[in-house]
Amino acid sequence: MSKSTEIKSTDGRKGNSRKKSIPKLPVPQGERSNKPAINQAKKSRKKQYAKKAIKNVFGSEVAMFESMAKKAKEGSYNHMKLLTDMMYEEDKDNTGTTVKAPIINFIGDSEISKKVKERIIDVTPKDE
Repeated sequence: MSKSTEIKSTDGRKGNSRKKSIPKLPVPQGERSNKPAINQAKKSRKKQYAKKAIKNVFGSEVAMFESMAKKAKEGSYNHMKLLTDMMYEEDKDNTGTTVKAPIINFIGDSEISKKVKERIIDVTPKDE
């Protein structure tokens, strides 16, 4: 069979060709400029990693505090400050603010409503 003379190689539309692929860029070596937010899961993960590292290096948390105390006794101010901060710091988790809104009782007579009723002046005219 012979080729048809009516078929063209392109149909005449602008840019009627295959799109070029996006080149893959290498991973940057420096720090990210848009760091992801640290949520509660990531914070708790940091604590787990720290505890695991302490157990691997020192054997237990008590051994780590003892080695910090030895360094503080040798004269390291930073170790002394860490120990005293950990010993005397208050629980930061329990220092949350609580909102105490006033309670308004519309049903029944309370002490406040009785005081308000005593102060009301009746201005209705009396029939004589």
